[in-house]
Amino acid sequence: MSEVGPLDHQVALTERQEQVLGKALEQGYFEFPRRISLTGLSELVGVRPSTLSEILRGAERRVLESSVRIRAPERQVSTH
Repeated sequence: MSEVGPLDHQVALTERQEQVLGKALEQGYFEFPRRISLTGLSELVGVRPSTLSEILRGAERRVLESSVRIRAPERQVSTH
């Protein structure tokens, strides 16, 4: 098990990631059960659900990496 440290308040989110993550929190996307679906949230922020998912996952990864003392492996880009 890894240690979880205090959140580094200098998380390097892009402006778009911060905007989308804030809207997701505000609309209850992370609550259980969710108050809004990925599709509903994507309509609010004006992007396709697949694009929203990518933005959220990137933001979540950056926030988690700043608080958990392990690093996820680098993302490999397929050349196929």
